Amino acid sequence: MFKKLLVSVLCVLISVCVLFGCSSETDVSSSEVSETEIISKISEPTANAETQTITDSLGRSVEIPNPVTSCVVANAYNTEIINAIGAFDRVIGVDYNIYQDKESWKNAFTEDMVIGKDQKDLNYEKIIELNPQVLILTGNGTYEEAESQLEPFGIKVIVCDAYYTDQFEENCRLLGQVFGKQDEAKELSDYFMDKLNYISSQLEGVKKKTLYFEYRTEGNTTVPGNFFFNMVEFSGAENIFKDSENVQIDTEAVVDRNPQYIVKVSAPDVYSSYYPPTDEDMAKIKEDIVSRPGWDEIDAVKNDNILLLSHYVHGGASKLVGTMYIAKFLYPEQLPDLHPEQVFKDWLEKYQKLDYIEGHTSPAFSLED
Repeated sequence: MFKKLLVSVLCVLISVCVLFGCSSETDVSSSEVSETEIISKISEPTANAETQTITDSLGRSVEIPNPVTSCVVANAYNTEIINAIGAFDRVIGVDYNIYQDKESWKNAFTEDMVIGKDQKDLNYEKIIELNPQVLILTGNGTYEEAESQLEPFGIKVIVCDAYYTDQFEENCRLLGQVFGKQDEAKELSDYFMDKLNYISSQLEGVKKKTLYFEYRTEGNTTVPGNFFFNMVEFSGAENIFKDSENVQIDTEAVVDRNPQYIVKVSAPDVYSSYYPPTDEDMAKIKEDIVSRPGWDEIDAVKNDNILLLSHYVHGGASKLVGTMYIAKFLYPEQLPDLHPEQVFKDWLEKYQKLDYIEGHTSPAFSLED
């Protein structure tokens, strides 16, 4: 009703201007201004609007402050993007998994800022006490419960699935809009998308090399729909278990499928840490792989084509840093201008505001590799 009234008033004003010869830098005539155009102008959000409506990773429309100036966050991938686009100072609470990795965040979080164990186990009393404008969590968390618990207190819930590699560009855009950091978010996504496009174009028509990927525990691989699947796919590798439905496979099947390459992320009892594994840690992981029954017959083991990645390094930029290492390890001749260690250095220094630190891969990559 209000919009129709406003349209009518504007139309009358335009008619009066035309009748009496009103003008500005650009002449306006009644034939040049339609009702649709007027409504469109009315509906456009203004730069100083107090609220904005965003569409999150689940397609939910959420009205939030414009921009958000305080938030609590579950899942480190979300926090990394927020940090990378320059909105880290808006984070006033995090889950325990983020809190415990103190070095990655320069001890920015204290125990009284912990909002629960993770996105599936949140402390709503603590969130309400901190009184953020929004809670940002992932789709595999309890977002529906969170919404019902926090809505009475005016705290909005945003789902951002920042751990999915194929959604990195969209998640940068989403969080850029949330915090009013659109330019920074575009620069971040462009940096990684350019490199991903380079891999894709350079490997076009190149025969894929077969790869067995393992995450932490023996036989824990990646299949379609799994968090690590696109990290491997985007590297140009042929995932030997892409036809499997279960991430847990019988390791005898690895022998049967005889991959040319093996990529292993971390050890079973080690989580993400800015500080890299020791040489002894890496040696133990590799020894576990090559000493498995029958694995000495696998081509990857015979030819020593085994890449070890720390838990920290594989996950940078929604696992795109991991993609860079895998791609270069498999196709060094085809990717001369891809330098994954330099990408990791940029990720640390430019986007995470941390000092560059070596030792997160075995074999090690130089900045020129």
